[in-house]
Amino acid sequence: MILPKLQLPTHLVKSFSCSAAKTTTLQEIAANRKGLARVVLKKGKTQLFRDGSPMVYSGAVDRIVGRPPPKTGDTVLVADGTEKPIGWGVYNSVSMFCVRLMQLEEEATRDPYCALDMERLIEIRFDAAVELRKRMGLPSADTNAYRLVNSEGDRLSGLIVDVFGDVAVVASSAAWVEKYKQEIELHVGRINGVNHVNWRPSVDILKEEGLDILDSKEKTSPYTGRVKCMVMENGVCYLVSLEGQRTGIYADQRENRHLISLISKDQKVPDVCCYICGFGFEAALASCQCNRCRCRICLFQGAASIAQRKITVVGQAGATCDHPIDPAYPEGACLTN
Repeated sequence: MILPKLQLPTHLVKSFSCSAAKTTTLQEIAANRKGLARVVLKKGKTQLFRDGSPMVYSGAVDRIVGRPPPKTGDTVLVADGTEKPIGWGVYNSVSMFCVRLMQLEEEATRDPYCALDMERLIEIRFDAAVELRKRMGLPSADTNAYRLVNSEGDRLSGLIVDVFGDVAVVASSAAWVEKYKQEIELHVGRINGVNHVNWRPSVDILKEEGLDILDSKEKTSPYTGRVKCMVMENGVCYLVSLEGQRTGIYADQRENRHLISLISKDQKVPDVCCYICGFGFEAALASCQCNRCRCRICLFQGAASIAQRKITVVGQAGATCDHPIDPAYPEGACLTN
């Protein structure tokens, strides 16, 4: 019997190739990197970061070993009191979070392909994020607005990428994200169906990171030019402003909006706090008794009249599955954009 040939992702093939060779520790890898600084943690602080918390705050740091001292955006080792590495990350000399951990020592030893290499790590984390959304059925025939990268949840702290049809919006809130902007845009541009990239730096947060971006529009990706786009969520179409709040739509509320349509039939639902009126539209869907509700035109005639817009046809069709939260860092749920 002839068995079919198994196709594996490139980074897994590289990982298996590396594991077949002699195991190399992070310390041994670091020995070949000249000038690599070590951020040494205070006694009793190590376990928190071994358990997966990615944000090394300045109060947990005992000393920094290295001459010259690291600059913002540099790759550094994070070590325990004996200066033995527990992982590595990107350094910030200004922020209250002086290191964002990217990889723990055990992981780097198991798969050294991207150890101490931000460009390779970004590539692998993007591949993993895309694969996860595919397994969750995103995008789909009735939903093309979803979160592709969810900061700490996808182990890229400070980076948010939301996809709205053929537009991807990148929200940057960390100095390292700005440093690797070109690499990030390259990977975002390779996403199937994405033709436009909007780069939206979080100006106030980046000031705390030591970056002064006076005019965010000047820092926008050269691939942009779109200020609005049409998206579909749970079969409902929305016109999204790419210059509005957050990245344009609160995509993490998708399942909650759908839940409203399941529990609000024949009920009065006050849509008090609304942005794109998604909860109101879902509630209206549930209560609509018109025989034409399959095309849903009846739901939007009043709203369209107020907005002075015309309607043709609207297609039929907790945090959402595209908003993973790192179990070791649950507080990250309220820190992401």
